[in-house]
Amino acid sequence: MDEVLDTNPMSSPSSAAILAAIRDTGGVSRADLATSTGLSKAIVSERVRWLVGSGLVEETGANASTGGRRGTALSLSRSRGVVVGAEIAMTHLQVTVFSLAHELLWEERVTVSMRQGPEPVLNALERAVEKGLTATKAHHPLCGIGVGIAGPVEFETGRTIHPPVHPDWHDQQVRDRLQERFGVPARIDNEVNLMALAEQMVGQGQQVRDLLVIKLGAWVGAGLVSNGKLHRGAQGSAGSLVTTQGGDHIAEQAELLATSGRSAMLAKASTAGQEISARLVVECAQLGDTACRELLDKAAENIGQVLSVVVDFFNPATIVVAGRMAGDNDFLARIRETIYGRSLALATRDLQIVPSALGPESASLGAAIMIIDEITSAGLLTRTARRLSEAPAR
Repeated sequence: MDEVLDTNPMSSPSSAAILAAIRDTGGVSRADLATSTGLSKAIVSERVRWLVGSGLVEETGANASTGGRRGTALSLSRSRGVVVGAEIAMTHLQVTVFSLAHELLWEERVTVSMRQGPEPVLNALERAVEKGLTATKAHHPLCGIGVGIAGPVEFETGRTIHPPVHPDWHDQQVRDRLQERFGVPARIDNEVNLMALAEQMVGQGQQVRDLLVIKLGAWVGAGLVSNGKLHRGAQGSAGSLVTTQGGDHIAEQAELLATSGRSAMLAKASTAGQEISARLVVECAQLGDTACRELLDKAAENIGQVLSVVVDFFNPATIVVAGRMAGDNDFLARIRETIYGRSLALATRDLQIVPSALGPESASLGAAIMIIDEITSAGLLTRTARRLSEAPAR
């Protein structure tokens, strides 16, 4: 893999390889990079010098000694260059600004529903991005934008394809709109794919080669990591699950429980004008409402039945369950029980089924991870380096 030293470092594949190693590991030394990439120490030294000079990489101190001279630790820049990671969820936006080293600098949650149509949501997203960039201007320039959307996304074009919430959401060119508006590369994906990226890097999926991430939201979606790589499928629709037992369906069934009086707690809440939601059903079940518990048990069993087929087909090592219903221990236990009872014994022998620990920011974190990977790849490395070098020094 060695190259001659006079190769232009800006367009050199070795620069991208070294940057990927720094990005994925962090705190590595030049000697570590020579070992992990197979490049000569001279090539590594030259490329690192260029990456540091361009503002992409910074030296963060000395690594622990392993017997010889301590090497200097390297990471992506914490002080120069930012990306936006955002989630367009069914009922809200989660907008964040991260450094190139994945450090959270700013975040905001905006209440807006996808059922209002694309324009109110995308306008609110653009306003929130502007607000975040203003708040983090000391770390500029903006280098890229990543967005996860609650619905089918054609990854190659960055457009939405028939999200089942509002007819105007079909064929929204979200990627192109953001690139034109902010003048930087943008990437758009399904939100659960991005949650899987976040779990793989900093969550329950670290060191897991075959991972399944499930989001229990308005509907049930999945993100798949196969052999260490996110699997999107041919068109980007991998992870769609054939089950209706998401939060919207549970809320519809809960309305019937409230109006019929089968659930005294839901009936009281409805009379008081409180919204009947899946979250409320979980709260009532935890307080001892039998009808709510039965509703959740039925939904969990249905979800478990669908996932048992996925487990037999995909054979993941770990399933991470995220979303607003994942915090109900009984609900998660029923899903586990169904999967273990219906899937092949070999597929479940070492299978771990765990709740996510990343919280509501996991999709926006995954969006930031996605766009950082993109802008530091061989195809966009030159553009990113030039953007950093042309920005005013601070």
